[in-house]
Amino acid sequence: MVERLPWTLRDAEEGDLSFLRLLYGSVRQDLQSFPDAMREPLLELQFQAQRRGYGAQYPLLTARLEADLVLVDFSLLPDWRGRGIGGAVLQTLQTRARAASCDIRLQVAKDNSALHLYVRHGFEICAGDDLRYAMRWDGNPEGSNESPN
Repeated sequence: MVERLPWTLRDAEEGDLSFLRLLYGSVRQDLQSFPDAMREPLLELQFQAQRRGYGAQYPLLTARLEADLVLVDFSLLPDWRGRGIGGAVLQTLQTRARAASCDIRLQVAKDNSALHLYVRHGFEICAGDDLRYAMRWDGNPEGSNESPN
């Protein structure tokens, strides 16, 4: 049985930076083959660039744009994947989106295992390119894509 730990959805704070940096490094599998002396400075540079870019475009890692909630970035450390945390977070976002009568949009790399999580929670592919899928979850309470219980 999966242990359910309490959690809270909140904005990142300054004290979270070391954890966020660790999390960022854990999802950058494309850089794992680099020697540590090269990988660590490159990860730091890219982490800082992403933080600045996201901060400029999205004040939160979810952003309400037009009629949609956009899930900008969603990651879990490898040891915490497969424990129901991702699904619980998605269900919380879906509840909020449904209450606001808005959809949730996101983009996911085609080779990202989270694609299956999104599909299980009612997200549908609505566009794509060579690397990514654009996905949407219909937040209309009468919609046909409600999250499974």
